[in-house]
Amino acid sequence: MDFSSKKFFLAPMSGFSNSAFRRLCVKFGADATVSEFVYSRAVLSGAAAVMKKISFSQEERPYGIQLFGSDPSEMAEACSFLEERFSPDFIDINFGCPAPTAVCAGAGSALLKSPDKMVEIVSTCSSALKRTPLAAKMRLGWSERSIIVPEAALLLEAAGARAITLHGRTKLQGYAGEADWEMIDLCARSLKIPLIGNGSAEKLSGDDMRSSACSGFMIGRGALGNPWIFENMKRRMEGQPEIVPSRSERLSAVLEFAVELCSESIDGVSEGDFTRALPQILAFLKGFRGFKDLRRALSGAKTLSKVREVLTEGENL
Repeated sequence: MDFSSKKFFLAPMSGFSNSAFRRLCVKFGADATVSEFVYSRAVLSGAAAVMKKISFSQEERPYGIQLFGSDPSEMAEACSFLEERFSPDFIDINFGCPAPTAVCAGAGSALLKSPDKMVEIVSTCSSALKRTPLAAKMRLGWSERSIIVPEAALLLEAAGARAITLHGRTKLQGYAGEADWEMIDLCARSLKIPLIGNGSAEKLSGDDMRSSACSGFMIGRGALGNPWIFENMKRRMEGQPEIVPSRSERLSAVLEFAVELCSESIDGVSEGDFTRALPQILAFLKGFRGFKDLRRALSGAKTLSKVREVLTEGENL
């Protein structure tokens, strides 16, 4: 995996960055994708649901699997398992997720309080991998009073990380407020390894991206319902006009995504039971004429055939 050029990554998002969405984003310009995060202990259990969650198709490459956990030896064993079972292009260690699922397990952003433990995990996992690059995703720190970059990032670099993704907010900020891109850039200039900037990256101007020391940019929530963001950010960086998908193109992408979700029974979604996928579908319908009508019609769509019917009729609203 080459992290050294200006690439645009789809961020790992629990419940959203499934295989169908990853493929759609690649189609519309994402240079690399990352799985939803998986717990090291769950990986080692070999549970079918976990294996399905991180399985991928060749068209999703370059593809990384994101792993979270707090036990260095268990994490290293999980890394070895993932390398042999899936041969991903990289494995990403999660030190940034603020969700209780991770924090209550002493993992994710909980580890921002223990940089030494972060170093131990990266060192142990890096040594366990034979051919797969190890990356790490982190935040600025636990709070504004405990900013740990660039020092902690430098320690992770020395421990064997081949790339770092830095979200420009603290754990306590969550996703609120503005990301600190000055701090992200400072950290990028401090490292020898590539740094990928994250945190409302979709708001960056073309000048911001061109002048940034970041080797890439990771987009998460900004891509929900908007897979065109990757191509548009590249255009923005190159000083070209951005594309605006037509109503027909948007509805076509929604339907394609819906069919893909059902064809692989992703997240328990099937042709006969589509209700769990509706939040992902509705994200595509924000901000354009007829959204309220389509939303109302889709709210009762429990099957793929009904979704198809609503979306097809939606082109005429």
